[in-house]
Amino acid sequence: MIIKNGRVVTPQGILEDCTLKLEDGKIAELYAKEWDVAETVIDAEGAYLCPGFVDIHTHGGGGGDFMDAEDEAFDAALGFHSRYGTTSLLATSVTAPPEQICEMLSFVRKYKEKEHPICRVMGAHIEGPYISYKNKGAQHERFLRVPAKDSYDFILDNSDVIRTVTIAPELEGAEQMTKDLVAAGIVVCGGHDDGEKAKIMPVLEAGLSHCTHLWCAMSTVAMRDGVRSVGLCELGLTDDRLTVEIIADNHHITSDMMKLIFKCKGATGMCVVSDSLRAGGMPIGDTLYSLGTKKDPNAQKFIVSDGVARLPDGSRLAGSIQPVSQMVKNLVQDAGIPLWNAVTCGSLTPAKVVGIDHLVGSIEVGKLADICIMDEGLNVIKTITGGKLVYERERING
Repeated sequence: MIIKNGRVVTPQGILEDCTLKLEDGKIAELYAKEWDVAETVIDAEGAYLCPGFVDIHTHGGGGGDFMDAEDEAFDAALGFHSRYGTTSLLATSVTAPPEQICEMLSFVRKYKEKEHPICRVMGAHIEGPYISYKNKGAQHERFLRVPAKDSYDFILDNSDVIRTVTIAPELEGAEQMTKDLVAAGIVVCGGHDDGEKAKIMPVLEAGLSHCTHLWCAMSTVAMRDGVRSVGLCELGLTDDRLTVEIIADNHHITSDMMKLIFKCKGATGMCVVSDSLRAGGMPIGDTLYSLGTKKDPNAQKFIVSDGVARLPDGSRLAGSIQPVSQMVKNLVQDAGIPLWNAVTCGSLTPAKVVGIDHLVGSIEVGKLADICIMDEGLNVIKTITGGKLVYERERING
């Protein structure tokens, strides 16, 4: 496949008038001058050629939740993300009994090996159940666990597919759990916590390296026993050992918060995640959705109102319904972040966080041919995964 007349978005800037050659599922040339007349040729007509977006925190979309652990749900969720330019993702769990999480992981293992996916499942992110009661967010409290008391062997037993795990660092046993997970090749993320610096630092020293959705269900500066102490949020902003992720949907955080995080971390330390739920891409109405598997009648319920998922009583946000590409657009248009930086936050940086940047995350010769083509209005018009066109729509230019 040839893509001509494109503007390639790189971490350093934009390369004008490029002609990409995709061959055997990989990027073969950036400035191809000759090609076989039989090859498929796409004229980008000056559109932006971005690396396929990499979403390392998503629960689903298109009506499907990865916790449903069935083909229909996975296909629906991957279809939603593919339509919006995401070509690689981590299927994310919710706080649930270990057997439910393990059922999801078996499906992740299956989809991870798909030969020609429309969107690659690169592994799983386990969000909970080792999180705090206070900042559990929309997660169900009855399944919360403490590392010192409740085994996490089921995580270690599935380390072949689990890439990241979110834990609250102040929980008893979190330091040892972090050491064990890091030794198994798993990235440990801090989040949904109620910690303070004194309790967080030993876990950071043990290998905690990433912060789950900064500012959302996370400890922050507070007076504790008459002494002011920072929380995980401030440590994430100031400690260079920590990368952070943000839900840049203009609901979970505002554009001013996006600017502040970018000033502290830059494009190489901040990544965009959708944290999208099954309601992503679905018609807006009065539907009552389930967070987690639809097979559980007691699963947490949520609704969509004002463009974001909320608990039915409106007391807290439950997650996003936006894909990564929309959040990249928000960074550019609402927070004033340069396009190439915003794209890096949605592609190369998350790929580096989970150790797959040698395969995906940027348009470089030798990497997988995963491309998202966006028009001047930063609307996705084509998605290419592994050198195959998997989605296209008319140009909007607005």
